[in-house]
Amino acid sequence: MREYTAEEILEALNTHYDESIFITDNEGWIIYVNKLGAERLGSSREYLMGKNVRELMKEGMYVNSTVLTAIETKKPFTGHLANFGNNKKDTVSHSVPVLDEAGNVVMVVTNNMSKERSEEWEAIMKKELDTQARMQRELDYLRDNASRQIVSYSPAMKTVVKQAKIIAPTDSSVVILGESGTGKDVFANYLHSNSNRSKKAFISVNCAAIPENLLESELFGYEKGAFTGALAKGKIGLFEAAEGGTIFLDEIGDMPLPLQSKLLRTLENKEIRRVGGVDSIPIDVRIICATNANLLKLVKERKFREDLYYRLSVFEIKLPPLRERVEDIIPLADLFLQDLNEKYNEKKRFSELSKKTMLEHTWPGNIRELRNVIERLFVISPGSELIFTPTPTANYSNDILKNNTMPSDIVPLKQYTEQMEEKYIEHVIDLNGGSVAKAAEILGVHRSALYRKLQKNVHK
Repeated sequence: MREYTAEEILEALNTHYDESIFITDNEGWIIYVNKLGAERLGSSREYLMGKNVRELMKEGMYVNSTVLTAIETKKPFTGHLANFGNNKKDTVSHSVPVLDEAGNVVMVVTNNMSKERSEEWEAIMKKELDTQARMQRELDYLRDNASRQIVSYSPAMKTVVKQAKIIAPTDSSVVILGESGTGKDVFANYLHSNSNRSKKAFISVNCAAIPENLLESELFGYEKGAFTGALAKGKIGLFEAAEGGTIFLDEIGDMPLPLQSKLLRTLENKEIRRVGGVDSIPIDVRIICATNANLLKLVKERKFREDLYYRLSVFEIKLPPLRERVEDIIPLADLFLQDLNEKYNEKKRFSELSKKTMLEHTWPGNIRELRNVIERLFVISPGSELIFTPTPTANYSNDILKNNTMPSDIVPLKQYTEQMEEKYIEHVIDLNGGSVAKAAEILGVHRSALYRKLQKNVHK
């Protein structure tokens, strides 16, 4: 590569660079300006060279000066120059001070960009940030679900998987039904992975885990200044993040009625409107929902929109609880144990007694309970053989809830309290048809706080 002289480089900036460049000394005297910079000010390079920026402001060439601010603060500064040049347009000016070893300003390099060009760059940067946000959300979900697979040795699951294979390639909306912990999110991912959208984003959101006042902005995004605490540049919503792919709305039965109306409009018009926005944004997203609640019952109770129910449930997939798919218990347990062995470089295994006991257990928490029990056994077992015995939690709670008697075994108070709280919460949720929102109202806590308690108990 040949070397270029300073004169050649300056000539290129002067003749070909399509934005204005100014270089001043540490007092604001212009020591360089390119051709376009002079033209925009309605002047010539010869006239501007040796002028002070203060003189140009007095002559009315522009208002304000980022150069003087950069000299004063010794830091880069970006601002608007009002009434800039002959066209009297607003211009975005960026001044960068050049400091010597002692930290004193030697010169200031300034780039002036038209408002139109600045908006073009801002749009490009925003699109890039939105893309990054979309990718990050998808990576976060995939990271959580990397080791999950669908196991279907039982007749019940074979039927469900066969149904899912037929539904997956379509763009139709799907509602996945099933008890808590049956793997509804895994099936949603399966539908996406076997669809024509598999190379696009898969975005998951739990409608029960996000406070009502934040759920709308999470789903649809918001414009800058939409509400107190909003980001200065606004925020992309989950529907936009899932463009071309799939959005999975878990616990759809807990979605507030006002937001149900907005979701229905989104489904019908295939467009969203950000919070605080006036423009409609077209979207191409497949919607998959899941719930452990009885949606038809919620419709009759006017807690879920009937028109939204029929719009969402083009297809329904009902996942059986683990107690109804006994043939899948040991294969699932082996899968979870294999993941743990690989993660921690161990060779632990189940005893035959453990397998027998697992097959006899009712697994009220379904696959989630199975996975977490195995992880707990893996951690606390000193040897290579895992011994499974059902936890006494259910006995403690049932003794008091049903018989009003104290448990026969003595455990630490904190353990007993946590176990009772967990079972009582589950009891209230069951009494209310699986609705976390209704249970939270009865218990006097916010549903997001109640959901966190459930998650904490599951993962402890």
